[in-house]
Amino acid sequence: METARKYNHSTRRVAPAPPQRQIEPIIHGNREAISPWLEHYWQKLQIASNELALLAITQDRQEYCEWTGKRLNLMTLGCYCYLPALSRGVAQRTRPDGQETTHRHLIFIEQDMQPKSLEVTVAHELIHLADRVKGTPRKHHHHGYDAIAADEAAITGYGLEELRDLLREESSRREEKRRERRPIRYLYACPSCGKKYPRTRKYSQAVSCSNCDKHYNPRFRLLLEPL
Repeated sequence: METARKYNHSTRRVAPAPPQRQIEPIIHGNREAISPWLEHYWQKLQIASNELALLAITQDRQEYCEWTGKRLNLMTLGCYCYLPALSRGVAQRTRPDGQETTHRHLIFIEQDMQPKSLEVTVAHELIHLADRVKGTPRKHHHHGYDAIAADEAAITGYGLEELRDLLREESSRREEKRRERRPIRYLYACPSCGKKYPRTRKYSQAVSCSNCDKHYNPRFRLLLEPL
């Protein structure tokens, strides 16, 4: 769904609260399905074994938000977050409980996916983790069509087109379920360029077309249209 520009919009930031470290990686979700692929791709990517104890994986969106202090897009199938030690609000080398502070690797894996999609998502997020450990983190330029996608194909053995089809299929399935829960009820349009903005709820404040101006501009204020 396209994003319009809101007037006087603000985002509330929440301090990250990752789980306490354990000897083994933390997995909150389908451990039987995740663990084999975690071990398999960890070895294939040759990630240092000492990083495993700093890893926590969850399939609960709310829990991931609490761990990282960041909100997940409803369409997100997987997400990796690197959390530096200082961002946890502890400047000392050790915490009051004696546990040494360090960075953390936090991963979200969508729970409602077919087995192959889960495998690929684990591999994909571990590629991001491996990049971070090497000190060469990368951002996506275009999901499924960038260098990270090429690495994903190489490490999993699946072709690029197969991976793209898998991503489209999972995204479509999630969009369908999303629409079942939150159907489109309102339609806004730009009076200048005509761009449409479907919405599940009415905007609570004035919004303008982001296609016409990257900032809020009353000249391009969106108008409500009948569906």
